[in-house]
Amino acid sequence: MDDLARRCVQEADRLHVFLQDWLRGTLPRTSEGFAPFATALADPCRVISPLGTVAERAALLSEFESTHGALAEQGDTFVIRMENTVILQQWEDHALVSYEEWHDLGDQSSARLSTVLYTADRGAPLGVAWSYIHETWLPGRAPVAGERFPMETE
Repeated sequence: MDDLARRCVQEADRLHVFLQDWLRGTLPRTSEGFAPFATALADPCRVISPLGTVAERAALLSEFESTHGALAEQGDTFVIRMENTVILQQWEDHALVSYEEWHDLGDQSSARLSTVLYTADRGAPLGVAWSYIHETWLPGRAPVAGERFPMETE
């Protein structure tokens, strides 16, 4: 695995640990505490959720900032983990990466297949920014309620 691919895989791990800790409320709800997420998203950045909704960078930042501590009562029973990471394609300054993203909450799990286009960016935490994300639920693994996280209700 070359340096760009290695940084993309590390970045995916890093950001999901951040999101887990942000939702648990173990990070400070400050601009410095949120910066590891904000600086990771390219401008522009687009996400297609498992339900087919589309969000751009500004909406993503607002949405995720507001979820701080939403799962604080769950403590360490809420875990985000990644499995089956694959580098699908790589160019000089881009990489297309796929992985399964699992959300465990107690004895419940949901999982999505995520495909991410990373772009080399010296200003991003590991030198790669999230440019485009497309997610779909794995068969039989959509959460009972909610689109992104298990605490949401319809």
